[in-house]
Amino acid sequence: MTFDALPGNARLWVHVADRTLDRSEQEQLERDLAEFLRDWSAHGNALVAAGGVFYDRVLVVGLDEAAAGATGCSIDKLIAFMRVQGAALGVDWFDRHQVMWREPGSAAWNAARTAEFWAMRKAGVVSGSTEVLDPLAASVGEARSERGVLVRTFDESWHAEMWK
Repeated sequence: MTFDALPGNARLWVHVADRTLDRSEQEQLERDLAEFLRDWSAHGNALVAAGGVFYDRVLVVGLDEAAAGATGCSIDKLIAFMRVQGAALGVDWFDRHQVMWREPGSAAWNAARTAEFWAMRKAGVVSGSTEVLDPLAASVGEARSERGVLVRTFDESWHAEMWK
């Protein structure tokens, strides 16, 4: 199964690396992820899941819980997988103070610490139409947009609510 084939109600986990991954790192990560997901289970029940690397530093995993749902143990296995991958790549997958953003139409993503991003917003560098990565989506359906997986404008994102 591919990530695109997951139903909209599939549960979602999003992890953002603290640096850009090169092509070979991404390919190895996707191979390792595919192997992990083939064997991922909850209390002996195989889980129907898919994932991938987006934007050179974002790992997403979606789980179709129609057949079997995630349990605490299966989620712990996913977190352990992420920790092993982080150690192997020298990447922190759990730093939640990063904001990825780009100007509309640009393929290049920028990353900034939260405080720096807010300073750029205050200075007018980041506008309401600036595209941001929204790692808070809880389902595959919430992650999908016409702009790409997890991509929203600033005005459509949780940032806008905080900016008020």
